[in-house]
Amino acid sequence: MNLLDQILESPQLPTLPRIAVRVIELCKSDRCELQELVDVISTDPGLTVKLLASVNSSYYGLNREVVTVSEATKLLGLRAVKTLTIAFCLSQVISEQCPHDFDLEGFWRRCLYSAVAAKLMAERIGSDIEEEAFTAALVQDIGLAAMVQVIGRDYQELMKSTGSNHSVLNRIEQNQLSTDHAQVGASLADRWGLPEILIDAIRYHHNPEDYKGENQQVVQIVNLSSLVADALSPEQIAVATISTFSSQLEEWLGIPEEQAHDLLNDVEEKSRKLGGSFKIKPRPQRDINKLLIQANDRLIKMAIESNQRLVELEKKNYQLKAAAQRDPLTGLANRRMFDSSLREGYLKSSEADFPLSLILFDIDHFKKINDEYGHLAGDRVLIMIARLLQEHEPDGGCIARFGGEEFTLVLPRLGVASAAQIAEHMRSRIEQLRFDIGGGKRIHATVSAGVAGRDHLRQLSSEIELLDCADKALYAAKSSGRNCVRVLRPMMMPRVTPDKPCDQAVD
Repeated sequence: MNLLDQILESPQLPTLPRIAVRVIELCKSDRCELQELVDVISTDPGLTVKLLASVNSSYYGLNREVVTVSEATKLLGLRAVKTLTIAFCLSQVISEQCPHDFDLEGFWRRCLYSAVAAKLMAERIGSDIEEEAFTAALVQDIGLAAMVQVIGRDYQELMKSTGSNHSVLNRIEQNQLSTDHAQVGASLADRWGLPEILIDAIRYHHNPEDYKGENQQVVQIVNLSSLVADALSPEQIAVATISTFSSQLEEWLGIPEEQAHDLLNDVEEKSRKLGGSFKIKPRPQRDINKLLIQANDRLIKMAIESNQRLVELEKKNYQLKAAAQRDPLTGLANRRMFDSSLREGYLKSSEADFPLSLILFDIDHFKKINDEYGHLAGDRVLIMIARLLQEHEPDGGCIARFGGEEFTLVLPRLGVASAAQIAEHMRSRIEQLRFDIGGGKRIHATVSAGVAGRDHLRQLSSEIELLDCADKALYAAKSSGRNCVRVLRPMMMPRVTPDKPCDQAVD
């Protein structure tokens, strides 16, 4: 047995008293006589008091007090009294049979918002279903009360998790329970013998697009009334819901969006006037337009703060990305960034046929510096050489710490001869420096350099071969006694293929 059947078969399900059954039967009948309905209502003192209290409230704006059901019926009309009577019968059943810890006042406040909104919308479009819309909107959530009655605290916790938004509640119910309060309410209304127009409105008040019958307008109005309740029920106005309501209001009923705020103000005011009939304590008077302006200001502030957080996040992401491409000691590009820069530079050089050169530097006898003066001294030497190399930051190129005591310069659009001059200039400057390693000590250090390149006369098969040539040139410099520059030049030829490697000369 599915959950819907379990709820409908539960002995805890709300039941209608005899007078409510009789009133509903009369209200469904087109041949209902006014006096017959008056006589039935008058037999129930509680129902009579509620009806007269509502009629005499400021909601109806009568200029004199009404003291009998007969007089109320004549002033308001049979249809209005029918809808009020059904509403009070059902409210009595729900109020008397719901658990004591259920927020009954909040439930009826929401129902009242919906009912008043539905009637106002029907009146504004000149429809003759304003009374039916009022009742349908008022009782649209009877399934929710039934689920509270049967399922208990677990369902109440589910309700609390959605705040006051029944649209969200409906989706969660379908996902977790395989039924929802609209289906339960419609089944219960059918069992109680409520008019078909009310059953349809209850069943489809969260998905009016699925309804194809003759009561479409009241179904749409009740759906809109639920959005009004979603928006007005919380202490803080739900601005996003009002936006949805406003657009649907114009699409379905032809009421311009700019009139939506005035309609909400009217709902707030008239609900306060009718609230006493449902034992609802009035809230402090709220100016909906003012609250909406404040809410919009909050949204703007939140948007600005969100944008600031986004900018900060992008900045942090950029910093993290940059940090991932940098050597933490020297601040130069790391091996990963060097590989990417060399690969990109080689590709562009090959496609546009402009020269590309590469210099490899290696600090001579660096291990001896570490061993004799300590690794902190070695770090200072690395940092100072890195700063010196940065003075020759190539446009579009890359200066990187290749690893350990090795540095590289990728030099796009620069021939081997010019690169060799730069290498020699840097070697000479480093040789003349005395490196401050702390403690008043200054030491001497030198570098060896290897240079290689490609141009339209000297072709290489890939950036890997270019790196290999520079490495061989560096090896030649170190083998020549260190503290010098060596250049490896591929022999002049149009193109090198993998099966025909280039001849090489070191000078």
